[in-house]
Amino acid sequence: MTAQDRDKQSGLRDEVLAGEYVLGALPPESMAELAKRVKRDRQFAAMVRRWRDNLAETEYREKATVAALLERDPTRSGLPFKSQPLRNGSMFAAMLLEVWHSVRFWRLLALTAMLWTAVLLFTIA
Repeated sequence: MTAQDRDKQSGLRDEVLAGEYVLGALPPESMAELAKRVKRDRQFAAMVRRWRDNLAETEYREKATVAALLERDPTRSGLPFKSQPLRNGSMFAAMLLEVWHSVRFWRLLALTAMLWTAVLLFTIA
């Protein structure tokens, strides 16, 4: 491997580190170490700035899109599904929807079905 290839790989690694630093995806020790590096390494600081600028633009577009959707349909609140009030106000319907979207319910149903199948297989055999 030539020195140029090593420099290229190091640059790519730094770019990935800068992105993870901006996203906050690193452990606290690494974040502190990279914060120090941003202060002393101008090239790395430029990478971090570029990542922040790119992500800020994306965040702005996302907020603008959500705002446009809310203007079009003011009955929607950007709240998660469970927090949105039902239009007909039926508590029973709300309970059914809560159960339908519950992971625990589907896991319990799958476990019950497997156990019932095992019981049927052993009683027939």
